[in-house]
Amino acid sequence: MTTYNYEFIENDLLLIFEEMEQQHQLSELYPNNMLSFEGNMQHIREYIEIAGEYGLAYELIVVNLENYPFSISGRSAVKLLELGLIMKYKTDRDEDIIFDLR
Repeated sequence: MTTYNYEFIENDLLLIFEEMEQQHQLSELYPNNMLSFEGNMQHIREYIEIAGEYGLAYELIVVNLENYPFSISGRSAVKLLELGLIMKYKTDRDEDIIFDLR
């Protein structure tokens, strides 16, 4: 992957993340015995901006989107799909088997 691709990935991850980060009202839905909303958002930001761990950031974004009722714009939804394709993430869910080209 070229430097351009890393910048592209980082910018798109930040776009999606910043929409999620603004939804503080969802913090009450995070269980007390797990990492808080703020803790999750802090980890995602650190993975993107400090560590350059884009795969981890992507996975955490997806897990949070799957488990909590975040709203993201259509633009961010498309960016999330693009990132999954660019980063070659696959699903192992039975219902997604038709999309798995491995």
